[in-house]
Amino acid sequence: MRVTMHTTTTATCGIADYARDLLLGLRGTVDVEVVPIRPGRVNPARMLTVGRRLSAADLTHIHHNFGFWGRGSLSYRVMFQTLQRAITVPIVLTPHSVFPARPRRWNGSLKGWAIKVLGLHDFMDRRTYLYANRIIVHSRSHFRLLAERGIPPERLVEIMPGVPEVSLPPVVAVEQFRQAWGLQGKRVLGLFGFIQPNKNYELLVRALPHLPSDVVLVFVGGVRTAGEAWYGRRLEALAGSLDVAQRVRITGFLPREQLGPALSAVDLFVLPYAADSSVSYSARLCLAYEKPLLASAVDAFQELRERHRCLELFTTADPAALAGHVLELLNDPARRVALVEEVRAYNREQSWRRVAAETLNV
Repeated sequence: MRVTMHTTTTATCGIADYARDLLLGLRGTVDVEVVPIRPGRVNPARMLTVGRRLSAADLTHIHHNFGFWGRGSLSYRVMFQTLQRAITVPIVLTPHSVFPARPRRWNGSLKGWAIKVLGLHDFMDRRTYLYANRIIVHSRSHFRLLAERGIPPERLVEIMPGVPEVSLPPVVAVEQFRQAWGLQGKRVLGLFGFIQPNKNYELLVRALPHLPSDVVLVFVGGVRTAGEAWYGRRLEALAGSLDVAQRVRITGFLPREQLGPALSAVDLFVLPYAADSSVSYSARLCLAYEKPLLASAVDAFQELRERHRCLELFTTADPAALAGHVLELLNDPARRVALVEEVRAYNREQSWRRVAAETLNV
């Protein structure tokens, strides 16, 4: 079987990481040609060319994120609809973000009227998916969101992301990282992934003053785009206003091959996401390095906890209460060790070979 795969390929994209790990898992089982997505290029004519390339196989597998096609709902519709119509083979679609359905009522504005008349919300919520023969979703909540808006359930297949295969770094490399970032003798909280507004990182920054002075916070990552740089500056300003700037470190973006020492230097990862539009690939990398994880109780993390018990959840939006939960874990080594044992069991079960086999079945 020959498959074309349409995905981003840049180093600074979690979806590109997902696709690379999937390709490694599929190696030797299927002939795959990658046709790269070029985000931000609004050129419908190019979509005709891409559609022809994707059709030069038995089927095509598209990795979807709304920001890949166009700069707004209208340009997205023109670009993605042109691509869909240019493809002449069966389509497998993997949406990496699934949002709640957009409002259908006209709010009285000219923009709202245009959206209604052009059917832009309907295209983004339903018709984006109706072209696909099969849709791979990453969680039960994404399955439910699509089924509720009329996507035939028999087209939907749930496959949770796999855990990347990594090599744990030598102790000396971890100690060198800790020394380079002034972490000796400290208890280290970690936030991993791009610094983006939807991740609610300020909650953990606000919790830091409620924690002992030997607890430091390391952002393993940086802002993804120049347009989101304001959020990084806002977090730094917040740390300064709370008088904890000296307890905050920001590494900036690290390529996959440099992540091992940074992630291994963390004692406890905390992911305080407020929204659930995507299933965090960053969380899978934290687990790959066998680290205890405390996450907000959004649907995707609740599902992970129910199925595998490889993380703890919190439900509070109060920084002091979150700090209390963090301190309980930091002060209880046995509890963290038990979590890590569950993480190891999860990693064995949720390998990319398993994901690749399920994807091949689809």
